[in-house]
Amino acid sequence: MQNAPLTVCFRPMLGYESESRLKNLLVAVGDGERGLEAARQRLCSIRDFAPHSAFQRLDRDNNNAIAACEVLNFLRDQRNFTISETECFRLTKFFDSDDDGRLNFQE
Repeated sequence: MQNAPLTVCFRPMLGYESESRLKNLLVAVGDGERGLEAARQRLCSIRDFAPHSAFQRLDRDNNNAIAACEVLNFLRDQRNFTISETECFRLTKFFDSDDDGRLNFQE
């Protein structure tokens, strides 16, 4: 019985610029996750924080979903004028797991 020929597959290496960009992306994602976790921990340390009540404050039309414009209006009511409509849309889209353009409580 003969040995089967050994097949070796080589994957091309990333160029220096691509590798650097990938590294920066992964670092940014890690930093973002670390920031989100810190925010979660701060919220958990507030004894009377009620996530559903917070959701309802943003859901101004009471349809059990939050649209980007509701996030923007809430932030503007809180005197936060630095966030743009585009940023609110991107934020909503990021967490919108069913791609309906709105956030439900589970999302």
